[in-house]
Amino acid sequence: MFQGYGFFDYKYDIPGYSGQDFDGGGRYLYLGVSVVLLLVLLILLRKSKHETITKYLRILAIGMTLLYLCKTTWETVHDFRHFNEFNVGLLPFDTCSFIMPAAFIAGLAKGKTKKAADAWLATGGVAGGISNIIYLQALKYYPFFTFGAFYSMIWHFLMVFTGLWLIVTNYVECNFKTLLYAFVFHLACSAAVIPLDYIFGWDFMLYRMAGGVPGIEKLGALFAERNLHFLTTLTMIVAYFVAFALLIYLPLGIKKLIGAVKKPKANEV
Repeated sequence: MFQGYGFFDYKYDIPGYSGQDFDGGGRYLYLGVSVVLLLVLLILLRKSKHETITKYLRILAIGMTLLYLCKTTWETVHDFRHFNEFNVGLLPFDTCSFIMPAAFIAGLAKGKTKKAADAWLATGGVAGGISNIIYLQALKYYPFFTFGAFYSMIWHFLMVFTGLWLIVTNYVECNFKTLLYAFVFHLACSAAVIPLDYIFGWDFMLYRMAGGVPGIEKLGALFAERNLHFLTTLTMIVAYFVAFALLIYLPLGIKKLIGAVKKPKANEV
């Protein structure tokens, strides 16, 4: 049984912890609180002005970058203390890290560049955030009440909240053009990451091994045995596109359904 740890203790300094909060109540507590808080915030803020959201995106970009730098510095100090080396997994090349450049671009740019970043926040950002709200990977390494876990909880909650806020306020329109803008942004990020994955044997954005992706991870292992990593890459690109499409067309379908229910009948006054 793990005990006697502090809030800022590093994962290797917490004896006896082997992911108990991931398999136990911690993960479900985070999921439940996140769902309730998202509903409350989105209902309260559904009529926000677009100018307010743009200002928020600028603040978000700065805040997330500072949070990332603090956490990376903190973890790097401990990694050098334990292993005398830098953990390349901390590099900002995973899908969830792209909320930083996306928020900066969405808050400062204009035209099609801004539209692409906005669209990615409402699709890729939400997809990445939801996957971790449901399966918070940090709890495999950190107990619930630690900085390592809280960092991940805050990060992924903000990813989902931001994207959904853009959708419910019509800051981002749910249509095919938005889907294309989002995917172009995602492919631009992928173009920078995929070569690094293949050169150094990494798995950023899950393009080489699809580590942790249900179903696709096993497929990626089979491809790896035959040195066919490019098939994993192609599979993940398709998976991303499907996830993005669901996040665009599901809200659109719900809006149309609500509109059909509210539409008065011909004989109603």
